[in-house]
Amino acid sequence: MLACGAAPRAAAASQAARPSGPRVRRSPRSQPEGLPHSSKYVSSTQGHRAGLGHQPDVLAENRRVTAERDAAVAIVQACATESVLLMRRAERAEDPWSGHWSFPGGRREPEDSDLLHTALRELEEECGIHLRREQLEEALPAAEARRRVGPYLQVAPFVFRVDHEQPVTLDSREAAEAQWVPLCVLRDPAHHALRPVPGLPPEVRFPAVDLNCVPLWGFTYRLITDWLGLDPPEGCVVEASFQAAQALLDGLLANGCALEHGWEDRDGAKVAAVRGTIPVDLVWAQSPAAPNIPRVNMLEVRPDYIRLVGLAFEEYIIEADK
Repeated sequence: MLACGAAPRAAAASQAARPSGPRVRRSPRSQPEGLPHSSKYVSSTQGHRAGLGHQPDVLAENRRVTAERDAAVAIVQACATESVLLMRRAERAEDPWSGHWSFPGGRREPEDSDLLHTALRELEEECGIHLRREQLEEALPAAEARRRVGPYLQVAPFVFRVDHEQPVTLDSREAAEAQWVPLCVLRDPAHHALRPVPGLPPEVRFPAVDLNCVPLWGFTYRLITDWLGLDPPEGCVVEASFQAAQALLDGLLANGCALEHGWEDRDGAKVAAVRGTIPVDLVWAQSPAAPNIPRVNMLEVRPDYIRLVGLAFEEYIIEADK
């Protein structure tokens, strides 16, 4: 069940969708998937970084973005219940987003006339819901979906509105489950928290919403927060993440650590240092929590350092000198 106690709903009786003319938004900042997955930060005083994507050549590789949009997703909103369709992807080794909650969608196939065709085809193949091109409500700006290796994917999101929740027939090769999730749940800051995610150590947490005990995080989470207007205003994104990093530093100083030096630019990151051991449990207890939506993309907390990746994927590091 949902952490808030408001359960997402299975598909209801089918009703004819309400067609309306499409609207196209101008592109805001992209919404990439998580960040390069890795495991350990090594102090820059040792001359390098390891794990969690700190090697410069790995970062350079991951910054390559394909020239054209590669994939599309269908955001299907039911008007009567103010809910949206989400599916949890099947567990597949070759899928970078295996087991993740996502919108129905996938890669463009050669026979697809355009990316709208891709979104409609994937929606029908994965969830058994057939919609028409004329039912497009809005074309959202393209977004970047990050993965561990290779270039990022450019994803085109398309919004459709239907009168009622549609019955879902899943392709078990593509999806493990699907839910109609109330928009009030996704809009409520009380349901947003920094959570550990499958496949990564518990010291690394991401903004997420709990759906049936599986975190909704990464690319789809960022797409949802942008679509629903939950992100800081354009121009305030970096400031919001810096304030989150500064709050962590202030919390350490208020709980026994001494300041070694304030924020300095180092290898593309903002780095501060303290004397003493970082109280990991206390940091997690004081990290962004309800009723505030976390203004970070990732937070890693260990006794010898804290690493925060901001909403614009800028990086803040607090080193601890014992």
